[in-house]
Amino acid sequence: MSLDERSYRGFSDTDLIKMIGSGDHTAFSELFRRYKEPLYFHAKRMLGDQDEARDIVQDVFTAIWSKREILVIPAAVDNYLYGSIRNKILDYIAHQKVIIKYADSFDRLLETGISSTDDLVSEKELARIIQTEISRLPEKMREVFELSRNGELSYKEIAEKLHLSEHTVKKQAQRAIKILRLKIKLTIFFFF
Repeated sequence: MSLDERSYRGFSDTDLIKMIGSGDHTAFSELFRRYKEPLYFHAKRMLGDQDEARDIVQDVFTAIWSKREILVIPAAVDNYLYGSIRNKILDYIAHQKVIIKYADSFDRLLETGISSTDDLVSEKELARIIQTEISRLPEKMREVFELSRNGELSYKEIAEKLHLSEHTVKKQAQRAIKILRLKIKLTIFFFF
């Protein structure tokens, strides 16, 4: 830690917010350092999911940085941060309910007489849907997914090849599968 970074520890949260508004990266780093763990544990306790809790904390801080020039945060910065985490979690839960609703609708459709995906669409059409959804994944996620599935590489091999951590590769592959599963179900559901 540099002398400059240590000197920021003496600033109040309100001072840090003002400096962040001026584009001060070190002030932003200090605010993140102060709150990342308590916010993470708060989100994890509410969600019960470590990865989603981490993502929500990162989303809140990303929003602060991206809106730094116009963001108005009250004097109680900690209340603002915890409120932001709570709102992100509520958005996440609402989104999950929508996903579950559509997945349940699709499952009911399958149970009412359609025995397999092959009955829904031809193999060629299904392959086209899958390829379209893979191409829509974010670039790094798509690359990890394709190396994992098509290249048949292990997470460790992919991490070395792409200069990423093995944890990041695993997380990207899991998210890709989750996204693809949902999008393909929804595409087939709306197709029929």
